[in-house]
Amino acid sequence: RARSRWLGMLSETHIPVALRSPLFRLYAWRYGANLDEVRYPLDSFGNFQEFFCRKLLEDVRPIADLPNGLVSPVDATLLNAGVIADTSARIEQVKGATYSVPSFLGLDPVEVKSPGSTVCFSVLYLGPGDYHRIHAPCGVDISSGKHFCGDLLPMRPGFLERVSDVFAINERVVLTGKWRHGQMYIAAVGAANVGNIFLDFDPKLKTNRMRDICVHCGGDISSKRYLDPVHLDAGAALGGFKLGSTVVLVFEAPENFKWRASVGDTVRVGQPLLEVA
Repeated sequence: RARSRWLGMLSETHIPVALRSPLFRLYAWRYGANLDEVRYPLDSFGNFQEFFCRKLLEDVRPIADLPNGLVSPVDATLLNAGVIADTSARIEQVKGATYSVPSFLGLDPVEVKSPGSTVCFSVLYLGPGDYHRIHAPCGVDISSGKHFCGDLLPMRPGFLERVSDVFAINERVVLTGKWRHGQMYIAAVGAANVGNIFLDFDPKLKTNRMRDICVHCGGDISSKRYLDPVHLDAGAALGGFKLGSTVVLVFEAPENFKWRASVGDTVRVGQPLLEVA
């Protein structure tokens, strides 16, 4: 956590104008970032953190017309996807290691689901070169949010294969809302060097604060209820990371759903993720 705060401060260090374009191009070359999509000139980003949170040109991420389904909320690799069938379930982070769903979300989605619905999940990993903003995966009304102060362990697939419960102990923000087919939980999970998570509709959110105690060490969960639910259409800006990490979707769906992306696929914001027939 301290290292992540230090790196965060370092990423906010002012960069002279003459060095901005060469440094950002070097980073893009190293991590495969596509600079042709960036909305603003490279020398307009005063520091690395502004570059990490860059916005893209209009229409480079068209949103699929799926009124009865979900689109990808991020540019990412689909690490895992499936169904949560039982209460108190443990599901795979990636093949080889698991985590507790109730501990991760702060509730058991199977216990509170609507009769006849299926609880599904997808895990989306953002690499260092990916676009770091998060968008709504569907039309959703967000009614509450929870901030879990936690550790900042690596979220690389190789690490997740060896260590269980990383998702359940890392810093994260979990949003609760409803979409067309029932409950929707959108979780942004921090990682090593990635403790800062932001929400476009709630600038008061502060993560990875120095004096916070991790929830799994006895700290409290910070909760907030939105008296007027925040409505977002599919593809609308939701928030992001001050670098890259992981987004987990847990949601209800009818039994006649089908995945439109497979585990291991690279997906982009707005591309089909799941569809209800």
